Amino acid sequence: MPFLTIHTNCKPQNTDMFLQDAAQFVADKLHKPMGYIIVTLDYQQHMLFGGDKEIKSALVEMMSIGFADKKTLAVDLTSFLARELDAEADFLNIHFVDMPAQDVAINGKLLG
Repeated sequence: MPFLTIHTNCKPQNTDMFLQDAAQFVADKLHKPMGYIIVTLDYQQHMLFGGDKEIKSALVEMMSIGFADKKTLAVDLTSFLARELDAEADFLNIHFVDMPAQDVAINGKLLG
């Protein structure tokens, strides 16, 4: 049920490893089973940050049913992405979306 979507102009060294590491990061931080984690990487060379296409940046959306500590998660996710994408933390923007359980379904069944 946690969904991590990353739109970026930074290409990871190893995309498969990055996706696996990002999924493990989410599972660990949100205390969710790995089987529920979805990570999407949209590596897009045509991306501007502040009008400059040379800035290594990312627009990130972290969706989940509940967040225990968004403040800490924001710091930790920013650090993880800066390290893994070789990007500056100042140019990593995260949008947190707390999804109501009654709006999320798995295998055709609502979770709330």
